[in-house]
Formats: sequence, structure tokens, C-alpha cells
Amino acid sequence: MRGFSMRGAALAAAMAVTAVPATAAEYIANNFLDQNHPFSVFNYTEWAKDVAKASNGAITFKVFLGGSLIPARSTLPGIRDGLATVAYHAGTYTPSELPVTNVLADMSLYNSDIYVTLAASTEVSFKNAAIQAEYKKVGVVYGGGYSTSPYLLLCRTKISNLAELKGKRLRMPGSLWDRWAVALGAVSVNVPSSEIFTGLERGTLDCGVNPLESLKSRSWWDVSKYVLDLPLGVYFSGPMWGYNPGFWKGLKPEQRAMLLDNAARASARSSIAYLKNTVDTEKEMGGKGVQMVKPADDLVAASAKFIDADAKELGKMSQQKFKVDLAVAEGVISEYKAAVAKWEKLFAGVDPMDEQKRYEILKKELFDKVDVKTYGLN
Repeated sequence: MRGFSMRGAALAAAMAVTAVPATAAEYIANNFLDQNHPFSVFNYTEWAKDVAKASNGAITFKVFLGGSLIPARSTLPGIRDGLATVAYHAGTYTPSELPVTNVLADMSLYNSDIYVTLAASTEVSFKNAAIQAEYKKVGVVYGGGYSTSPYLLLCRTKISNLAELKGKRLRMPGSLWDRWAVALGAVSVNVPSSEIFTGLERGTLDCGVNPLESLKSRSWWDVSKYVLDLPLGVYFSGPMWGYNPGFWKGLKPEQRAMLLDNAARASARSSIAYLKNTVDTEKEMGGKGVQMVKPADDLVAASAKFIDADAKELGKMSQQKFKVDLAVAEGVISEYKAAVAKWEKLFAGVDPMDEQKRYEILKKELFDKVDVKTYGLN
């Protein structure tokens, strides 16, 4: 489903579609993730409160969560047409609309540090001309990115080796993970993360790939009793904050700067929440009957072999799969690798739980470098 749902279409018709506020000072923010997800709590609910305070009430957002306004695969047209003033969009859900963004997403196994990945992917997305061009084409102003903590297989049944993995139905979030599943003999199922719980509960899915903390924050430990201890990269595709162009252009430069500043703060807070939730989940999962499973040597070897081979062919595969020019694809890959090296140095020695320090680095070295007088206006 790439267009509006019938419910979304009705809402769009009922509301002005040029991002005019619902009241004199209220705009619409949409995140299809559930209300307890770190990105919903800190990047939307708390972020909206901070924005209202920082703008002295001039910019306030009514926040919709859990797909209650716009479902996951309809976010781009929802932003473009003004159903949402700002929204989170998972870029791997729309590879035909965001092909270069999906090249970047296919670097998910390259680095697994949540802060480094967040900063590096956001920097490339702000600066890369091809990525910016495709956001302009779909009618979205990119306002900042994100990263999850490392992905793992969270399963209904125990999987520890290649034989047990064969034929299993795995919910995968994008093309990189699709290739991994197929290479190792499993079946890739691409559905929104909001549908994983139901899939596991009903048995239409055997495993979902998501961060460990999802067991706690999204109650997956009610339907997933085994975790394969084999890290499968992180997820960072698309904008955490994708703005309607009309809204963005109507802001004063200082208001755009304020939104970016609050994105830096929210990014630090949601990353810390991921880390805290992971620690808490590790402590509590045993009491919920969830078992951590050590992967067998054949599974570890097969995964490592795939990762090595896939990385060597990523540029060419991007050209074939996403129809992205080879030079553009290789440019994105090179830029991301350089950005990762840069941010590893910037964050070296900084306490992962130090919100203020992490915020200051993100603000100074990333968000403050966006030219708010020109960015997103052309």
C-alpha cells in the first residue's frame, strides 16, 4: 500500500492539505510506532512538548502515534499533502521513492554503535545531493535521522543453527536483511514493525528482527520466547522528522534552528532510552520466560560469509536493485564510511549515558551546521 488508506483519504479531505494548523498554533505530528517506543516517547511526545516551550507556544504539535492517523507505508504522501506537518518515515518501506536512501540503509551492518550510526547517517542525508534531491522529489524536507540499537532475531521457537533456520518466516525491515535471510535459507517477510507482534502471536511469523529492548517496550516477550544472540546490524533508514515543505518554508530561520536543536536533544534522549531499555530487558527477560540462544558455529560462519560477500558487491547491487547510478551509490557508501570514522573519534571516551555531552556534540558538529536560511527552501 503506497497511497492513503480510505481512513487517511477521508481525513485528508477533511483537513487542509497545505499544513495549515488545525488551530492558530497547532500542527500535526505522526509516528506510526506505538506509544511506548523510544522514538515515540522522546522523538515525538516529549519533543513536541519541548518545541512548544522553546517557541513560547508559537509552534505546537498534536501527536498521533501507532498509525492512528497515517499508516507506515503512506507516510510520504501524508507529509507531502499536509495530512501531517511532520512525521517519521521508515525509508526501507518505499525503496522506489527513496532509492539512494536505501543504498545508505544497506550499510546497516557496517557499524552497530547507536550514536555513531545516528550521527553518520544523518550527516550524509543532510549533505548528499542525490539523497536531498529524492526528498525534494517526494515532497519532504529531511529534518534529522536516528538509529536503533543492534537488531536480533526474536523468535517464537528456538533457532540455533542453519538447519533450524531453514524455511523459517522472518520479518525483515529492508533489502539487506532480505538478502541475509535468503542466503541462509530462511523466508523473508517484509511487513511494518507494527505488525510483528500480531504475526508472532498468530504464527504467521516465526521471528521478527528488532532490537532486544522491543521485548520490554513493545511487550514482545508475550509472544517471543527465544532470542538468537547474533547481531544483525542497526536500522536508520529515512527521516525521523520529515517536514511538509510548505510548513518548513513558512518558518523563520530561528524557528528552523529551534526545531533542529530540539532534534539533537531528542536524539540523545531516545538513544539513551534504547540503551537503558536494553539493560533492563536483559535483566527481566528470564522472568518472562525468554531464553537467549547461542548461535551454532555453522550459523555464525554463514552469516559472516554473507556479510563479507555482500559488502563487496553493494555498489553493483544498488545499481541493479534500486536503479541508482553506480557512481552515486559508491559515493554514498564512501561518504558513510568516512562519516562513521569521523563520529567514532568525536564520541570516543564520552559516556554513552551522558545526555548533555552527547547533545552538545550532536548540536555543535551536526545540527548547527545546517544553514537554516537556505536549507529545504529550494
